[in-house]
Amino acid sequence: MAALSQEERIYAEQGRFVIPRSRNYLTHQALREEILAALEPMLFSANDSSYRARKDFEEAFAAEVEQTWAVGVHSGTCGLFLALRACGVGPGDEVITVANSDISTTAAISNCGATPVLCDLRASDYNMDPDLVEALVSDRSRALLPVDMHGHPADVKRLREIADRHGLLIVEDACLATGARDHGRSVGVFADAVVFSFAPYKPFGGVGSGAAVATSVAQVHKKLRLLTAYGAGRSEGWEEEMPGRQYAIDEGYNLSLDGLQAAVLHVKLPYLSQWTQQRREIVEWYREGLAGTSAVLPTFRPESEPTFRSFTVGVDDQQACYHGLRAAGVEAALHYTPPVHHYEVYRHGLPNAGNLPVTDYLADRLLTLPVTQEFTREDIDHVTRELRVLLRQ
Repeated sequence: MAALSQEERIYAEQGRFVIPRSRNYLTHQALREEILAALEPMLFSANDSSYRARKDFEEAFAAEVEQTWAVGVHSGTCGLFLALRACGVGPGDEVITVANSDISTTAAISNCGATPVLCDLRASDYNMDPDLVEALVSDRSRALLPVDMHGHPADVKRLREIADRHGLLIVEDACLATGARDHGRSVGVFADAVVFSFAPYKPFGGVGSGAAVATSVAQVHKKLRLLTAYGAGRSEGWEEEMPGRQYAIDEGYNLSLDGLQAAVLHVKLPYLSQWTQQRREIVEWYREGLAGTSAVLPTFRPESEPTFRSFTVGVDDQQACYHGLRAAGVEAALHYTPPVHHYEVYRHGLPNAGNLPVTDYLADRLLTLPVTQEFTREDIDHVTRELRVLLRQ
């Protein structure tokens, strides 16, 4: 391994990374005045403008992702659950999804009373393999839940064709893919509902927990509004029977996006396209720096325009590369390994869990390299230089 500079050695001794997975503070510094101006009315005014801030952001974000509506929610985890509920998924249903994701994906299905059915992946882009989906459809199937893994768009247009043939719904997990496009459109447009996360380390991150569920299906939107507001709404005769009172017509939750988060996200939204392009440029630097090595780089369909939460590559000695990079000050990561079907919570087994050869193969080989729009070419050169040394060992 190349020797660390004095600065890098100091960082390593302090347990800090020279190349962290994010430098959001630099973006916040650049937008400081805009962010403070957006927050000031909510913090120092007699008028509570948090509701308006959320509504304004929801409208702007819906337009950005080419949907009719967006509903701001507390997190991507609850967004998946709410989207499934709004699409009518419930006890006895099956939802076809993948195992190489956070447990949030499968837990959202289980928490609706439904059963996750696991589909294997395409090795090229780490996403659900559409060629394998149809064999998993049963008379209990209700929906498909593809994940845009690492910001790579799943082939949801093909999945839409399968879903339509079998009368299924699609809830797309785009928590890692805000800004990505497929077939010239925003990710999510081929789904009945799509979930985007705004957690700080996502491609479009806020300053805390936050997400949005976007849809162009009126009934799904209506149900989402109901579920995120304690189930309070109106039914026939409500105003005559209980004027001025709250009336719950479903068991809902208090899961709306916080107004402060919405205000910060609204300030950032005009820069999303620019930041997405910067992330793609950073990935090209990675590709150049790793050319000619044994690292296996992802490939994408011609129609696919990823955003990159990270750049994930295949290596023969995953553990050596992971620990070697972190020792060199690079915040490399091992994501979604082991896959969820190996978790103790699913020890009773999930349908098709024993037939995921690509998922299991990739879990032992994929190495996640950091990507954030604040990186410089020198940052990426440092990562690739260190990884090239490790790949030769």
